[in-house]
Amino acid sequence: MPPTKLAAIAAALLLACAAPGPAAAADSAVVLSATAPGYAPGMVIGPADRLRLPEGASLTLLLRSGQMLKLRGPTETALDRVEPARPDAPALAEAFRLRGIDATAIGGTRAASAGRRLPRAGEVAVEIERSGTWCVGAADTVWLMRPAAEPAELGLRRRGSLRRLAWPAGAARVEWPAELPVEDGDRVEVLADGRPLATLTFRTAVATGGEAAEIAGGLLLGCREQYAPALRQLARAHLAPELWLGTDRGPGAAYAPGERIGLMVMADSEGWLYCVTRRSDGAAMAVFPAGAVGGAALAAAVPAALHGHRQSVALTAGPPGMQRVACWLADRDIGPELPQALLDASGARLPYRMAADLDAIFAGLGGRLARASLDVRVE
Repeated sequence: MPPTKLAAIAAALLLACAAPGPAAAADSAVVLSATAPGYAPGMVIGPADRLRLPEGASLTLLLRSGQMLKLRGPTETALDRVEPARPDAPALAEAFRLRGIDATAIGGTRAASAGRRLPRAGEVAVEIERSGTWCVGAADTVWLMRPAAEPAELGLRRRGSLRRLAWPAGAARVEWPAELPVEDGDRVEVLADGRPLATLTFRTAVATGGEAAEIAGGLLLGCREQYAPALRQLARAHLAPELWLGTDRGPGAAYAPGERIGLMVMADSEGWLYCVTRRSDGAAMAVFPAGAVGGAALAAAVPAALHGHRQSVALTAGPPGMQRVACWLADRDIGPELPQALLDASGARLPYRMAADLDAIFAGLGGRLARASLDVRVE
């Protein structure tokens, strides 16, 4: 073979080896935690679903592998907008960062495989009074829980076959009838006195790795309520609590002196919220809970308008300049441990030393604590 042809073949082989492989196809993911309005733990995000995160808000996704990916706003993107070299969290994070998006892989492969297996103990408890989806492994036992209000006649109907149900006296549950096998995707109708009561959907769960991967797999199959407690435990074990603040006018909006500022807040975990504002003239005052209905308690993954919904002290714009709002979220009610001035509903100015030491005051109380601040332009 001529030397020139050999050289051409060698060059082609080198180019083929050096060329990058095809990008990994985007897959669905599960929301593990969020401080962005519109997202809640357990929600499934498809590859093409638009992700809209306001400035400072975060969204942590649990991938099918059990790895975790955190995105932070401001951004508007989708999982299929990037082409990672590998279908894992570090590669996805790098691909998003190349597009100018704040993205972080949490825990790497260790987070996906660490920890004990999900403690299902081979048993799946099904409440027949409500419709739902349950994931069942090949070796699992399905138990039917006795309804609180037991009708005269109960039965299960699948593909035209009807099986009557009865609970022995004092029994809280009975095993799924062996003569009524179910397959992946089967829908079984529960009949109460001959009328439809609920529809039970079953999916086949396949063990794919550690606890996080099993949780992700179950939620992606639609078994949301079954895996919701484990999802909350996973988030608490791997993520620090986060808090997001915004205004009713969005980022960059200005307020006139004396105008009411609509403060919006969202936390990724439930807790107790405490907020202080500092005006451009240095005056600081407590604005939450400050007499709020329901006190300082804040629900997880639910955006809240603090003044309009909770009727706390109105947050008003001070003199022209930048006005800061700072909030702390505690994992317990720390009101009794705080100086009374931080709970005062009168809108009185905080003592200078207290206003300067707020971070130290809250940090000194211990526990899991999240902090967020927001600068508002007054002109």
